[in-house]
This record gives sequence, structure tokens and C-alpha cells, in this order.
Amino acid sequence: MTIRTSASAPIEAQATADEREVVWQPVPADYNVRVLAGWQRRWVETRAAWHILILALQAYRDIRRSVKVMKALYSFKKNILGGIETKIVKIENKYYHSIYAPAFPSDIFDRYILSEFNRIAPLNSGVNRLSFIFFAITSKCPLRCEHCFEWNKLNKPESFSPAQLKAVVSKFQNGGISQFHLSGGEPMVRIKDIVPLIETGRENSEFYVLTSGFNFTATNARTLKEAGLTGVVISLDHYDPEMHDAFRGFHNSFTDVLKAVNYAQEQNLLVAFSLCATKEFTTKEKLMQYLELAKRMKVPFVQILEPKAVGHYEGRDVSLNQSHFDILDQFYQLVNFDPAYRDSPVIIYHGYHLRRKGCLSGGNRSLYIDSEGAINACPFCHTNAVNVKDLLLTDSEIPDDILALGCSRYRSV
Repeated sequence: MTIRTSASAPIEAQATADEREVVWQPVPADYNVRVLAGWQRRWVETRAAWHILILALQAYRDIRRSVKVMKALYSFKKNILGGIETKIVKIENKYYHSIYAPAFPSDIFDRYILSEFNRIAPLNSGVNRLSFIFFAITSKCPLRCEHCFEWNKLNKPESFSPAQLKAVVSKFQNGGISQFHLSGGEPMVRIKDIVPLIETGRENSEFYVLTSGFNFTATNARTLKEAGLTGVVISLDHYDPEMHDAFRGFHNSFTDVLKAVNYAQEQNLLVAFSLCATKEFTTKEKLMQYLELAKRMKVPFVQILEPKAVGHYEGRDVSLNQSHFDILDQFYQLVNFDPAYRDSPVIIYHGYHLRRKGCLSGGNRSLYIDSEGAINACPFCHTNAVNVKDLLLTDSEIPDDILALGCSRYRSV
């Protein structure tokens, strides 16, 4: 099979039975996204460092304490990411080093930084209690994905009314939250409910949609951008169309991905790919093929998730072993920090810091609300601590024990 892009040589992928050709639409000429490295990255980092120092001085009113807190913050970043000189993505005069940290410069970024300060040296003023929430706003989905962690809840009656969706967002914003990552099911089946959700929450939080590409039409992309959507995380689990479609259990899912990327780029939305790296896929050769496809499609972030034995994978031997971890670790380090890959997408690989430093989820910096309203440590740790709808009914605050759930496998950072 050959996948062709508009302005480059073909990318060779694994052959399939019918040898069909998938033609990628040209990347929109005005899609203004760049991966910054070298002096450009250093210039942005310098600007951000001065800004963060000013925030520290305003918060602590003490130069020595401010510098000490800043050093601790940058040390934490280096320990988590594996290096301090990380690549930065620029789009519409905003800068991102991750899809899990708000854009610089922005008020949301400032509140996010203050919350990190508070973890190092407590502040007197209120700060964000969490950084981001994964919120499964629907159980509906036409796909039958191999790795689906919501498998046992799919296509049941909706648990949340439009008013309840807004109430959940409002409750977590009252406690301070930087981002909402809207998932499902397939969240794009509730496009009419997503739009007002973003419109009412955009001033205090960033919003991402996590999608397979289904129903991510040109019209819907434009509507979401106008509402205030920051970006879209699109699941792409293989560079080969038939392999991806088989994994997703849905014919033409690969084509939906291509269209969704194009429509998102037309609206200058931040785009990321999300890959479930199975045992079969985790080879250096396949990861490089995937990276090359993402680069030529001008997708600036690639997130790598490890398969977990939950949902549709429950009871199955899907966990990676040490040889797979080594391949993924080396790929992460190579692409993110080797100058030869300075123009390649930023790799987000949670497993890298999980096994070295611990977990950022489990109520530490994030939580997962499933499609039935249960609050969980993360999408893969189904703790079912309390139902968020009960908190809405009683107008209760988010319990402190929810924010201390922790991870069932790794210590918290």
C-alpha cells in the first residue's frame, strides 16, 4: 500500500490484500503550526521563564523564595519529561509543550503555574486543585475498538442531560481546573451539547475533544473553533488503513481520521494523534513509519498509550513487557531530544514518567469521569469512587478523598 501526501514522496506502508491507495488532502496553506527547537525554543523558554518569575514574585513577595520555587518547578519538569530542552509547538501566537498544559501566554497558563507553585510552597490565595479532567460525555459510539476501556458501558442511555454536562464543568471550574478533555464513547455524537459546554467554560479552561474522527466534519470543526475549542486528539492506531480500520472495528475509520485532521487544520486547531501501542505494533520500524506519517501531515503531537487489561481488553494478556518499554523509551528520548528530529512531532508517552517518577493522575493532577458519572483515578484505573451526579444533587464540594485516590499501580508524583 502507498499513502501519498500532497507535497512529498510516498510513505511506504505495509501491503494489504487489495493494495488500495489512500490519497491525503493537501495540508491547508494557512495552517500556521510549527514545532520549535534550537534558538526559537530557547527564546520562548526565556520569555516564559521571566513571566513565571514575575508570577512567583507577585505570589511570594520574596526574591529568594521565588527563585527557589522556580528552580524546583524546572527540576520537576526535567524529571518528568526526561530533559529540560523540550520542543515547543507554536500555533496562533500561542505556545504548547504538551496537550496537558495550557498555552503560554494566557490567564489559564498563569493559574496553572500558580497551582504548581502551591505544590512546592503553599500559597495563601486559592489555586487550581486539579490540572485537567477526562470527561466521558456520552456512552454512544458506532465503533467497536479493540482496546475500548468503556466497552461495558457503550451505547447505553445517556447519563448526562445537557444541563448536567454544564453543571459538571461548572463544579470543577469552581474548584479550579485548567483543561477538560471531552471523550466518550465518541463525543462527536453530542456535537450540539459540546458547543454550549465550551462556550460557557472557555474563559476559565481549555477544551479538547478526543475523537476517532467520526462526525468531525468541516462544519462541525468550524463550529467548535468558534465556540472556543483549543484542540482535537484523534485516535490513529496504525499507519496502514486496513490495520487501523480492523483495530477500530469500523470501515473507513482511517478515512475519517484523514478528514478530521484536514478539517481541524483548516480551523487552526491544535491537533494530536493518539496511538495505542500494542505488542505487535511496538517495533522501532513501525514507530518510525507512524512518526513520518504524522510529520508529513503536520500533526505536532503524538501521544503513545500502553494497552491495559480493562474494558474490551479485560482478562487478556495485552500488557507490554520490558523489551517493549525499552523500545518506547528510546523512541521517546530520540524524537524529543535528538537534534536530528527537531522538526518531528513532540512525543507524549506517559509510561516514561510512570515507571520512573510516578503517576500524575489519581486525583493528583487529573481525574476521569466515565460515561455513567463515576469518578475514577484515570481512564485505566476504574476506582468508581463516587458519582459526580450525586455531588450535583446535594450541591456538595468535591471530597478531599477523591483528590487523594492515587494510582493502583504507581505512586503519585
